[in-house]
Amino acid sequence: MSNIEVRELKKEDYGLWDELVKKSPHGTVFHNSNWLTTCSDLLNKKLIIYGCFKGDRLVGGCSLFIHEKAFLKKATSTIRMTPYGGIVLEQLPSGKVRKQEQEYNNIIKSLREFALEHYDYIQLVNSPDFIDVRPFTWNGWDSRVQYAYYLDLNTDIKKTCSRDIKREIKTAIENGIIVKKLSDASLFYDLFSMTFMRQNLKPPVTKNFFEKIIQLLDAKQLGEMWIAETPTGKAVSAQIILFDNKRAYTWATGSHRYLGRTSVWPLLFYTITQDLKNRFKEINLMSGNIQRLAEFITGFNPRLVPYYVVEKSSHIFRLYQKSLNIYKKLKK
Repeated sequence: MSNIEVRELKKEDYGLWDELVKKSPHGTVFHNSNWLTTCSDLLNKKLIIYGCFKGDRLVGGCSLFIHEKAFLKKATSTIRMTPYGGIVLEQLPSGKVRKQEQEYNNIIKSLREFALEHYDYIQLVNSPDFIDVRPFTWNGWDSRVQYAYYLDLNTDIKKTCSRDIKREIKTAIENGIIVKKLSDASLFYDLFSMTFMRQNLKPPVTKNFFEKIIQLLDAKQLGEMWIAETPTGKAVSAQIILFDNKRAYTWATGSHRYLGRTSVWPLLFYTITQDLKNRFKEINLMSGNIQRLAEFITGFNPRLVPYYVVEKSSHIFRLYQKSLNIYKKLKK
């Protein structure tokens, strides 16, 4: 019988959760309660943070966004603009592998069984530091791998990046591009929208979303916004960087065409890394799952890092999905 109790955390417990996230090797800025509650409110998705307790000690947990449709309940660890979530476990002393895995498996078993009792479909997109999904796959959960890129900020980027990146940095400097920090949600959203419009896509979030997020980043010191502008003061590229106590993250980018086919983003990013290297050892560049972005990002010579998605659906949910697919085919 498990000695782990799983229960929904109250708001007064969120400080305890954030302390676990900070200390856990699996915790990220996307697990932070301020981030989760802000995104939940802005995107109108119910948030529940489940905690796993061993006595009075919080030893693990998982944040979930709840989606209810008809009689079915879905739970996912991510929503728009939140790439990771999933399991967070306390840091156990290094030493005996068997004991460590038994402790972790016991926590995950309790959380896994609790989730299956309450939801018809569960999807967890875990952070790259949560690598052992065997307690899920050994118990009938589906899994798949996705990818991110990490860049060591202690490397000399100008020496290790590709010739194309070096050339674009040089060209941007010669054209007098200026890079600086600036918190301006309207400016960012304009550039962000242009990026999607060029691909005939609708932006996934509104200007209000960025206004509230930038307010959060400034208030809680969870990130910052940078821009690149011309000598006349016209902003041509912008980047929002997030960070936690482990690393920085390139979260959202916006830009428009400038100087023909030449991009100013390499100079923007290079300048940001020179500032971040005094505070962080590495930066998560994301961008590993879209070929076009991956081909560009590899010009900075990062390392590829996998992360894992696990999911499980009930029999009723599978029947619902099958019926829905049949209906869609008949409707065509």
